[in-house]
Amino acid sequence: MPEPLHPGIVHLPLALSFVLPVLIIVFAQMIRMNKMSPGAWLVIIGLQLAVTGSGYVALETGETEEHNVEKYVPKKLIHEHEEASEIFVGSSVIALVLSVAAFFIRKEFQFPIKMGIAVISLGSTYLAYSAGKLGGELVYKHGAASAYSEPAPEPSPGLLPTPGVNTSESPVPAEDNESLKADENDYGNTDEVPEVEDEGSKIED
Repeated sequence: MPEPLHPGIVHLPLALSFVLPVLIIVFAQMIRMNKMSPGAWLVIIGLQLAVTGSGYVALETGETEEHNVEKYVPKKLIHEHEEASEIFVGSSVIALVLSVAAFFIRKEFQFPIKMGIAVISLGSTYLAYSAGKLGGELVYKHGAASAYSEPAPEPSPGLLPTPGVNTSESPVPAEDNESLKADENDYGNTDEVPEVEDEGSKIED
C-alpha cells in the first residue's frame, strides 16, 4: 500500500505558522524605522501564501485519505481534526488578504495593520497547534497509522518436498494403496498370449 501524502505535507503550514508572527513584527518594525525597504514586506506575503497554499493541499490530501483511515478510527474524531484544520486555513486566508492590503495602503496606516496581522497570525498559530494535536492523537492514540501498515508476508513454501512426507494428493501411502498395484488379470501385465485355434484345422478334424 502506498505511503500517505498528508503527514508529509502538513508539517510545512504548521512550521510556518509558528515562525510568521515573529517575522511580521520584525519586518514591520524594521520598515517603520527605515532600516528595511517597503518591498521587503513581499517576503511576508510570500510566506503567508505558502501557509495558505500548503494548508489547502494538506486539507485535500486528508480528505482523499479519509476513506482508508475511517476503517480504523471513528468518523467523529476524523471530522474534529478536519474542522480544526479548516478553521486554521481560513485564518491564514484572512492574514494573507490583510498582508496584501497592508502593502498598498498609505504608509502611516501600515504599521497598525501589520500589528493586527501579527495578532491574527498568533491566533492562527494556536489553531495550527490544535489541528496538529488532533491529528497526532489520530495516529498515536487511535491507530490511524494502521490503515497503511502492511501485513507480515507469509512464508513461501519450499521448492523441494520434505523427506518422508507423502506429496501425492491421496492421503493413503503409495505402498498401501491397493488401487495402484498391478492387477494380475490385466492383459497388459501378462506374457501369455492366448492360443487361437486355426479354423482350417477344425475342418480337417
